[in-house]
Amino acid sequence: MFKKILHFLSVNNRRLILLALFSLLIYSSFFFLSYVVNPGQATQNFTSKVGFPFNILVFIIESVATYYILIFEVILPAMHKERRFSKVVLIAVPLFLAKFILNYGWFLVERTYLERTTPASSTNELSESSISWLLIITYLLDLVISFSAALLVEWVHKGRERIILEKQKTEAELNALKHQINPHFLFNSLSFIYGKVIKLDKDTADSVLMLANIMRYALSKNDSVDGMVNIMDELEHMKNVIEINQRRHNNDLNISYEEQIDDQSISILPLVLITLVENAFKHGDLHDPAHPLFIKVTTGVNELSFDIRNKKGKGIKELSNGVGLQNITQQLSLTYGNRCTFLAEEKGIHFNVSLKIIYSL
Repeated sequence: MFKKILHFLSVNNRRLILLALFSLLIYSSFFFLSYVVNPGQATQNFTSKVGFPFNILVFIIESVATYYILIFEVILPAMHKERRFSKVVLIAVPLFLAKFILNYGWFLVERTYLERTTPASSTNELSESSISWLLIITYLLDLVISFSAALLVEWVHKGRERIILEKQKTEAELNALKHQINPHFLFNSLSFIYGKVIKLDKDTADSVLMLANIMRYALSKNDSVDGMVNIMDELEHMKNVIEINQRRHNNDLNISYEEQIDDQSISILPLVLITLVENAFKHGDLHDPAHPLFIKVTTGVNELSFDIRNKKGKGIKELSNGVGLQNITQQLSLTYGNRCTFLAEEKGIHFNVSLKIIYSL
């Protein structure tokens, strides 16, 4: 029995402390209001024969027990439908009966003590019917306070659950988006290598090595806590994708590439830039010298900009695996929020994509 009590206190110590502090606040408020109205009567009522500290201790113990039972054993289980109404009543009714017996008995003891020690002319005694109604009103107030506290506890609990669920949802969506986006350029490149092997081209070995590096980058486990990669790694493998696609078309593609990397410490979600470049290769017309594929990457202090423009080819303007640019937009939004702007639009014969990320606001 003693071990169970210790276990209960250790598990619920935070709740009990908060309830004790709240009970002390209520007791202090009652004493202050009574003292303002009638100092002498307040001192007499709150000290009695056992003294002020003992009265405070008894009040706190009774209040903590009452509020704990009402909040965590009656109201919250009823709200969660963990207990039937009949069982809730079987807990609440005996609780208030026991409180009434103890409070009314204490009142009778106190009244007897005051009758013996205080002149009749100096006492303002409550009648037995008055104290009964006062106790009933007090119990109704206990119910209101307990119900309000239970609603607050439920609101805090739901808030914590919502934060956890949103975090889990975000992580799940990011993982799902990554797995949707990652494979598209691998399949295209494997088809290219297959064609090269068939033709026994001398560049096959270099192409296989290049593709292996891209696959390793795409499929390797990211050790970063936030799932980001350094911009230099992303650009290195993006250039490999450009080179592989050039080899697929016998270096006949028209590509203008610019970069200005003033901050090499910038990080980014892996494969985002690579996916946008691969999308341009798949759906753009890059054989027109007058309208080359234009790629520009710049980084500054806490800022990254990426622009890509290609002449529109035939077919739907979406990512290679069919999930569409909306998927990239969602992935960026989940990660960067309002620190990121992503714009994909058609202007005449061109398809433009612009990405800008601010790393600190």
